[in-house]
Amino acid sequence: MLKNFIVLVAICFSGILSAEATQALSKPLVCAPCDEPLPGTALWHYMKGIEELIGVRTNPYLANEHFKRAADMDYAPAIKALADSYYSGDGVDEDKNQALLFYIRAADLGDGAAQFNAGVILLRGYAENQDNALAYYYLCLATMNEGLDEMAQDAAIYRDEAGKLLTSEQLQAVYRRLINNPALKPNKRLVKPDPILDSVSADQLPEKPLKPSSENQEPN
Repeated sequence: MLKNFIVLVAICFSGILSAEATQALSKPLVCAPCDEPLPGTALWHYMKGIEELIGVRTNPYLANEHFKRAADMDYAPAIKALADSYYSGDGVDEDKNQALLFYIRAADLGDGAAQFNAGVILLRGYAENQDNALAYYYLCLATMNEGLDEMAQDAAIYRDEAGKLLTSEQLQAVYRRLINNPALKPNKRLVKPDPILDSVSADQLPEKPLKPSSENQEPN
């Protein structure tokens, strides 16, 4: 009898609550002081994946499972991390072609390191397909990515190298693609491709400022 009364009171009380209050009660609680991501979100899976890679007892396989969950939500850092795993064979069978596909996917979402890695792989032919024009495109993006900092300078070296391998028609096509990229946020410290350069020839590209260091020969 008492149980029925409690249920009745609960039903009556819920009817008094406003729609906003009811919705607020249904939302998951967030740990505001510790600022931790909500379980099941892309960031949560990504952080769990990182923990599995750098923890006391590492588990690359489980790390990649978390990265895959976050990648399904188009979380660029997780896609890049998954590409790293495929490139090095960490927790998965080594597959540089699959790694390149993931790097390109993360690069298209704006990840600067993925833009750099995709460009170097395409330029050097570390995967099956070598594509100098596509390499130049992603290396251009990397040089203009505000999140790369010092790596942007390395990207500029590879960009200039790739550019010298292209015809003027190929350069124009890349510049048009860059200009039409709605997500492009240029790094103001570096020179970006300009519409005025549509008629530039390959031999008019700037010389490399310095020689690439040996540690930059492989993707980072």
